[in-house]
Amino acid sequence: MCGRVGLAYSWKQLWELFNLSSPVPDDGIRVLNLGPSWKSGDQVHWSRVPVIRAAPAGREAAGLVWPLIPAWLKGELPKFSTANCRSEKGVPFSETVRKKPTFRGAWKHQRRCLVPVSWFYEWDQRSKPKQPWRILPRDGDFLVMAGLWDRSPLPDGSDLESFTIVTTEPNRLLTDIGHHRAPVMIDSSDWETWLSGEPSDAESLIKPPVDDLMHAHQVTTRVNNPGYEEEDLLEDLKSKQQTG
Repeated sequence: MCGRVGLAYSWKQLWELFNLSSPVPDDGIRVLNLGPSWKSGDQVHWSRVPVIRAAPAGREAAGLVWPLIPAWLKGELPKFSTANCRSEKGVPFSETVRKKPTFRGAWKHQRRCLVPVSWFYEWDQRSKPKQPWRILPRDGDFLVMAGLWDRSPLPDGSDLESFTIVTTEPNRLLTDIGHHRAPVMIDSSDWETWLSGEPSDAESLIKPPVDDLMHAHQVTTRVNNPGYEEEDLLEDLKSKQQTG
């Protein structure tokens, strides 16, 4: 799964990358360790992530809640995991998602989005304790993930918009670091197909990331705490140990 990301970029970078026509906001975003929304007692700690989706005038950036909240929950955070929408090996995604009430409405209504992140974290399932890794783009500033978004009506008549990340089989890098899933990555040449293309064409993009897209390094286990935001999260743990 993909359950933790890093966002560190200026709005200008995002606007230029996706050719957004609206005025560019000032500043940007810097969150080193962001996970899906979570609940503590009666309080919900909402996580919002900038995603790109189709709009009447082209593309727009929108701050959507993570994870996806299906319409029938009426804005209530699910008690089950909806941070990722999992594809199944050898099964068409349209067939898989048809069996998933949480996600099938988003797919049916072609509510597809792009989720640009600076990096994401995964954990080696073979080690005890599980060793976290930071996965970054080999080139450029962004990894662009495939997402689905949906609307959930609130009691006041407004809508809460939220999203999920589509996952698939791991590529060689994720396999080598001991993880069994990978987020679907969308190349810039396919962005428009994922956002606005025919469902069958979008479905063809759901496959493991190419092997040379990313690189990874081990990071401190302090990342296990979703509230931890210190700069040592960015350090290559192995290099630090070798030079220490």
